[in-house]
Amino acid sequence: MTDKRWNDDVAYVFYTHRLFLRVFGLWPLQTKTMFTKLRWGLSTMTQLVSLPLVMIGFFWSDQDAGSDIEYLTHFTGPSLAITKSLCLFVNQEKLGMNINAAIDDWISVEDNEKAKRIMKKYATRARILTFTLLYSVFGCFFAYISVILFINVKQIFFTDKNLADGNVTQWMFIFPIGSLSNLINRKQYTMIMTFQAVEVFIQSLILCVSDCLFFSVTMHLSGQINVLKNKIAVFAHKPDTETNYQKKFVELLNRHSELTKLYHNLEDSFNIYILIELVMNTIMLAFIGLRINICLNKKYYAEAIKSTCIANYILINSLIFTYGGEFLQQDSEDIFHALYAASWYTLPLALMKDIQFTMMKSNIPFRLTGGKFFFVNRETMMNILKTAASYVSVLRIAIEKYDDQ
Repeated sequence: MTDKRWNDDVAYVFYTHRLFLRVFGLWPLQTKTMFTKLRWGLSTMTQLVSLPLVMIGFFWSDQDAGSDIEYLTHFTGPSLAITKSLCLFVNQEKLGMNINAAIDDWISVEDNEKAKRIMKKYATRARILTFTLLYSVFGCFFAYISVILFINVKQIFFTDKNLADGNVTQWMFIFPIGSLSNLINRKQYTMIMTFQAVEVFIQSLILCVSDCLFFSVTMHLSGQINVLKNKIAVFAHKPDTETNYQKKFVELLNRHSELTKLYHNLEDSFNIYILIELVMNTIMLAFIGLRINICLNKKYYAEAIKSTCIANYILINSLIFTYGGEFLQQDSEDIFHALYAASWYTLPLALMKDIQFTMMKSNIPFRLTGGKFFFVNRETMMNILKTAASYVSVLRIAIEKYDDQ
């Protein structure tokens, strides 16, 4: 049924998300079968298996605080990927309702150029973000793998087999595993490296595409609110009978109720997801900021650049949620202003009273939250930056005092 309704406009918005999420059994519109559950389970197990390797490196390592922070960074990635895939899997039905509604919206505006232009504007924002993140993920992944393989190529292909069975002192991995890297040979290294490459590739795709799906669904909802706002602004411009006014107004109210339901689906699906993401991002920004400071003091410029790239990704990731929430909040607030700016004074008295109650209802905007604890908007982004900067200052002073002792 969905494939029959899938046209070019729908594909413009959701094709990329469907392409990748179906691989992991996470696409909201696919039927839950044993095969899709198996694919989701395998991708989740892949992330879980990597966690013990990172923890071994963390507890078995006798390196400095900068290295410990790197282990925490690599522990956070799989943990977030598991959390996001679990949220998408559990809330598949609610997200499916939103995506089906989006498909219906695109089909319904085929002959309405003005509404289609508004929807296209919001869809373009989501598409630009999607492809920017995907190309960045693919580019960084293959560049990082190439650098690691280039560094280790001599140890992989040119180590003398007669020397201690080809053992090496230090292998470089995608994510470190501590002193265990001193105890493995070439074949073991190749096996672990291959597994890490697959795990990081799956992790990167889940993190990237799930965030892009959130932003695309949020942008579509914002676009529909904008379309509704334009209809409200002009519905009373032309003189008409009281019956026709009532009919138009009821249609607008029903549409607002539908959008409210879609907003609640979005909020219920992502509020825990957003809470965990933003809390972890704040903590990791603090630790990574501290690691950059440590690396610069010790003149480890390569590590400082790598940490800066990770910090930039976390900032972009936080902006996806905060600006998605900001767009949704601003557009929903415009409904109230559209009602106020409409020619309500030309309407029948009974309908004017209805508009008053509608304005009271629309005065409560659509706001995404982080676990129902705080609203997610631009102010949230500023709080994240201020909190992370405060943590960096405190941790830096604590480490300096510890080193002085």
